[in-house]
Amino acid sequence: MEISEGTVMPSAYPQGWERAALTRDGMAYRIRPIRADDEAREREFIMGLSPESRYMRMMYMMAEPSADLVARFVHVDYRLNMAFSAIAAQGDDERIVGVARYATNDAVEIEFAVVVADAWQRRGVGSALTSLLFDYARAQGIRALGARILHANRRMIEFVRRLGMSLERVPGDATILKASLEL
Repeated sequence: MEISEGTVMPSAYPQGWERAALTRDGMAYRIRPIRADDEAREREFIMGLSPESRYMRMMYMMAEPSADLVARFVHVDYRLNMAFSAIAAQGDDERIVGVARYATNDAVEIEFAVVVADAWQRRGVGSALTSLLFDYARAQGIRALGARILHANRRMIEFVRRLGMSLERVPGDATILKASLEL
């Protein structure tokens, strides 16, 4: 696993990582670590993605996310599994409009992913989420992140290139590219 020695797992919700943000066109939103009470908001967010956006993120067709998948997405340990949400509105009207996350997918690699609601794409939300996520990962002692991307997902490929990530083909699977970045 690409983690430096001597890092300590946060014991609580990392409130100090909450941020106010603006889209490129001036729309206000907040970024905050995901919480266990975000299950309904996370489900609504996934269901609100266009079928194409959902497919590009999940890498398979999904009519509706399972309760188990949504629970895994919102129950993070704030160290080896972390997610930041872009939040529009306040109070009871809060809705998730983007999520960037990293998670251990096995004993060797920590994988990152980002998805933004269709109406919020190309407005800087994904970049802001990813920048904060990478800063957080560094603070946790994570030294490298990877991503698996569908070869057809041109927007994500362009995005990871702008982030300075290297891209390579996955041996034996022409549909997937692997991106990686040393932090």
